[in-house]
Amino acid sequence: MLYVAVVGVVAVVAEVLRRSRAQGKQHVWELRRLNANLEQQVEEAQALSEDLSHANDSLENAHKTAERLTRACEQVLAAVTHDLRNPLNLVSVTTQLLMEPDLAPERRKAVFAINARAVQRMNRLIDDLLDVVRMEAGCLYLNVGSCDIADVLVETMESFQTRATQQGLSLALCPEPPSAIVHADRDRLLQMIDNLVGNAMKFTPRGGCVSVGGYVEPDEVRVTVADTGPGIPEELRERLFDRFWQARGADRRGLGLGLHIAKSIAEAHGGRLWVESTIGSGSTFHFAMPMIRG
Repeated sequence: MLYVAVVGVVAVVAEVLRRSRAQGKQHVWELRRLNANLEQQVEEAQALSEDLSHANDSLENAHKTAERLTRACEQVLAAVTHDLRNPLNLVSVTTQLLMEPDLAPERRKAVFAINARAVQRMNRLIDDLLDVVRMEAGCLYLNVGSCDIADVLVETMESFQTRATQQGLSLALCPEPPSAIVHADRDRLLQMIDNLVGNAMKFTPRGGCVSVGGYVEPDEVRVTVADTGPGIPEELRERLFDRFWQARGADRRGLGLGLHIAKSIAEAHGGRLWVESTIGSGSTFHFAMPMIRG
């Protein structure tokens, strides 16, 4: 009887252990499943966190872009309000003068000339602003082809000679550039060099000299525009190519776009533009770009 009782107890214990083991396996499986679900949820939470972080970064970048564009719009509006209004008022005044029937022929001719210069100034202002917008949008169009940098410099000199004489300046092509073929938009190169020469003439006093030179280096062609103006302080040179910036805040001889546009054109051609200057001795702007080897 005792033996039977012991065997029964052992059987009961074995059955309990078997069920406990089965339940343990079931619990382990459940724990593994819950752990897998938890890991998936953690991964989803991390992904959601990363998405949220990216969204915040995008929102912050969009906010900064919006602020930058707002500031740019304010600058453009301020510039246009001031600089476009002046020649527009001049056109209005000269138009009224031209309507006078008793205006002397010589006076009428002079008023016509003033009117034409005002219109040219407005067109130049509008073109500069449009160029800046295109450059900011990264869509400055270049009609690229082969052109001789020597021809570009000669044309530039011819276009500025009369103005230089009127301002009492000496304008020289020195050294005369050898023939050097570059892969570029000829009109844009003319625009860039015109801006450099015009800027040099603007700050060179009567009796001074502006010289334009062309050089051929081993792998590039280089153009220099030098003046005998007052020079540019070192602390101002870094901002010299910023848009709407002028060293003289009260100077209204332009919008401060010419050098910004010139540098953008240079870089669009795979070139570079920089300045060297000595106070009291003048400044020299250097433009360099790759040359086509025949």
